Formats: sequence, structure tokens, C-alpha cells
Amino acid sequence: MARIFQKRGRWWLDYDDQRGHRVRSPGATDKAVAQKLLGDMLGDVEKLRAGLLHADPREGRRPLEEHLKDYLRELSRRGRDEMYRYTISKRVELVSDRAGWKSLAQCSARDIEKVLTGLAAGDKPRTPKTINGFRADLSAFFAWCVEDGRIGVNPCDRVEKVADKREKTRRALSVAECQALLAKCRRQRRLVYHFLLMTGLRRSEAGALRWGDLRLDGINPRVELSPAITKSGQAESVPIVPALAEELVRARDKGPGQARDRDRVFRAVPTMISFRKDLLAAGIAEVDSRGRRVVLHSLRHSLATMLAASHVPMALAQRILRHRDIRLTAEVYTDEGLLPLAAAMRELPTMGRPEAEPARFPAISA
Repeated sequence: MARIFQKRGRWWLDYDDQRGHRVRSPGATDKAVAQKLLGDMLGDVEKLRAGLLHADPREGRRPLEEHLKDYLRELSRRGRDEMYRYTISKRVELVSDRAGWKSLAQCSARDIEKVLTGLAAGDKPRTPKTINGFRADLSAFFAWCVEDGRIGVNPCDRVEKVADKREKTRRALSVAECQALLAKCRRQRRLVYHFLLMTGLRRSEAGALRWGDLRLDGINPRVELSPAITKSGQAESVPIVPALAEELVRARDKGPGQARDRDRVFRAVPTMISFRKDLLAAGIAEVDSRGRRVVLHSLRHSLATMLAASHVPMALAQRILRHRDIRLTAEVYTDEGLLPLAAAMRELPTMGRPEAEPARFPAISA
């Protein structure tokens, strides 16, 4: 049943939507206009029911900020931390303000490209990594809108990523440097460095880790990461090498009482100030001749590089480092300067022939 009715000098629409839910919404002060609006609404309902439309046009007319609030609530429900939600909201709000979007239906790929280009070429130009971060956050928001039937297509699908041709700003540590760092650092920080180096966990992930997240007593020791602390927002598992597992067991069982599952594994993750002191004590230069720095995240780069040097297939290294894109593992996190490239070339077969032995060619008949 569908009808229009008058209330306080305005004609209202009364109909059932594609899900069978009754809708009452204000139409217009003119009866003919209200009747036309009702016809349009009923047409959209029939198209949605027939599968000709994949998003409710009413959602596209709602203010964009309402959709963003709904998305942030969904991220909170999924366990994403406050800082992540804050970054998402600020980036979506910045792009929407510069593009002049008011409703979801106004969002377009052309506007996104224009705003991102402006961010890359402004008075304070953003780096290609930051620009791609903006695009990724916008794409995740619009993908959720598509999945929830709020918009038909994701406009970011037509926006290309920015190519980052800059020199790498971070470097990995060599095996000798890793050993020196563990040997010379303060005792209370050694286990943290060893853990970050051999698991590749991010600083925030290690800081949020509880003893209940570790499986140390089985045949295959590992870290079970909950969605609340991972960057992807999904449950992930990382294997632990036996030597590190033994060190963690000793740390867990140390003292008069065994650590409880809800206790943090590390009381504190070293700051960059503490890390610099430990680098100095180990004789490791913070900046190399190419201007690349050693930061705490370099331990994650070091694991990627050691995996590559140990001939671990790149697909397995990608899983260990929990990268969505294998190119990130191969091109960004693997430090080619520390790979045994010369030794690998020496493994190739010899192509030349000794001069003492002339080459024999078959006779060529005329």
C-alpha cells in the first residue's frame, strides 16, 4: 500500500520499501510534487527488488557525515583502536571538505583525484606513502558503503595509486649488527629487541601483547594476535623460533609467581631515545652513507631481509610479515644491500669455454 497524506500543511509519503519496512517521510507542500516523489520512490523500490539497483538512492541523499559516523561505530565494534578511527575520520573529512561533498551521492573519482593531487603539490606536499594512505582509507570507507548497500560502486576503484620512486628512508640491520645490538643493549630491553627481530611484530602490537596470546608449550610455539591489536583488524598467527620461545618461557616463569594470562608480556617497548642509546653502545650508525636511518621498525625490515637471504620463498615471508601485497615484502621491507647477490651470481653455470680448447662447430654444407 502506498499513499500520500497531509499533515501540518505538508504532504507526506507513506509506502513500504524493498525490505517490506514501512516508510513515512516528508514530501512537499504541493500535492502534485509529492505524488511525483512517491512515484519515484516506488520505482526505486521495484528496481531494488528486481536487482537493477544495488544501492538504495535514499542512502545516497543522506549527509556524508552520517555515513562516516556509522562506519566509525562499525570499526569500533570490530575492535579497531581509537587512533585508527581518528585517522580515518580526519582523512575522510579533509577530502570531503576540499571536494565540497555534502551527501554520499556526490562522491566521485574525479574529485578524489583532484584532492589527492592537491595534497601532493601543496605548500606542504604530502609524501607518496601518505597520499596512498589517504586513498586506502577512503577506499575502505566506500567499500563498506558498497557492502552495506549505501552506494553502488567504490569511486576509489578508478583512482590509481601514486608511484613512490623515492630512495628508501629506512634500512635493515645486518646479522652482525643484530647480534651486536642484542649483546650491548640494556638487559631489560634485550628480550623486546629479540622478540621484534624474530617475529616482525609492530611496536604497537608488541606493546599490547598479553601472555595469554602466546602459545609457548606446544610443538609449534606461536603468537596468536587478536583483531583488536593487528593493523589489519583480523586475527593473525606468527610462528616463534625455538630459541626465542625458550627465552620467553624463562621470562614468564621468572619470579615468585608465574605470569597470568592477562599480564602484559613487556612492561614497556623501548622509545626511540632508548633505541638510539643502544645503537650507540653497539657501534651501529643511526644514518648510513645513503641517508637511510635505523629505527625500531628496522627490526621488522631485518627479519624480511634475513628470510630472503635464507632462501625462504617470498610467499612464506609475506605470510610471516602479514603483508597483504607481496610487493611490499619484496620491494620495501627486503634490504637488497644485505642480500648475498654476489654469492648468488657465483652459483650460475659458466658460459665461456677455455681458450686452450677451441670451440667445435658442425660443418656447414654449401
